[in-house]
Amino acid sequence: MRSGLTAALMGIGGIFVSFGAVIVVLSLFARQGETRGELPAMTTLATISIVGGAVLFGAGYLLGRVGRNSNQSDRPERTA
Repeated sequence: MRSGLTAALMGIGGIFVSFGAVIVVLSLFARQGETRGELPAMTTLATISIVGGAVLFGAGYLLGRVGRNSNQSDRPERTA
């Protein structure tokens, strides 16, 4: 269950970060054209998307690390 949630959080976070990167590239092209008035909205959306995606990706990564450590602590230690 935990690994599925971890993968979902990291996947959705990655999609949001990628979406934010695309918006940044589009906003660079918008500086030169007729859509200059929409530049503040585009940069705001890009920032929210990148930060939100990074938070989701980080939460998934940390949840995976916590889950991995707790599973290893439940197993008995082997001494060879």
